[in-house]
Amino acid sequence: MLCPACKVHMLVLEFERVEIDYCSECGGVWLDSGELELIGERAGALQAGLLAALEGRESERARGSGKRRCPICLKRLVRVRCPGESAVTLDRCPAQHGLWFDRGELPTVIRSAGAEKDDTLIRFFARLQARGKGEQRPEEEGGG
Repeated sequence: MLCPACKVHMLVLEFERVEIDYCSECGGVWLDSGELELIGERAGALQAGLLAALEGRESERARGSGKRRCPICLKRLVRVRCPGESAVTLDRCPAQHGLWFDRGELPTVIRSAGAEKDDTLIRFFARLQARGKGEQRPEEEGGG
């Protein structure tokens, strides 16, 4: 699957039995329809209103049309505002195939939905993003 942002092949990662498409180039994440719900349940932070707003047809559209395309159907992604305190604007497939999260947006959304700061999912993405920026993994630090 190609990244909607930078058009390189994404990696398929698994987080607690949920497959996540991750772009190692830009740090973005594609979640197929229903995967946000599974991740939110596992993080203990899913609010029904958040999921309905993000995946529903009646969600609030952000200004401007996105130039990105769905990696499944190639339709132009629709920009939607994430409800709540976070000022995150996501890209959603109009055919409901999934959601695109730029670097750092998925943990922000999960946190705004009520997950604790040290939640497993948030730590998982923090480590991924650290690797994407060329930082050492914790097990590599100290020179052993």
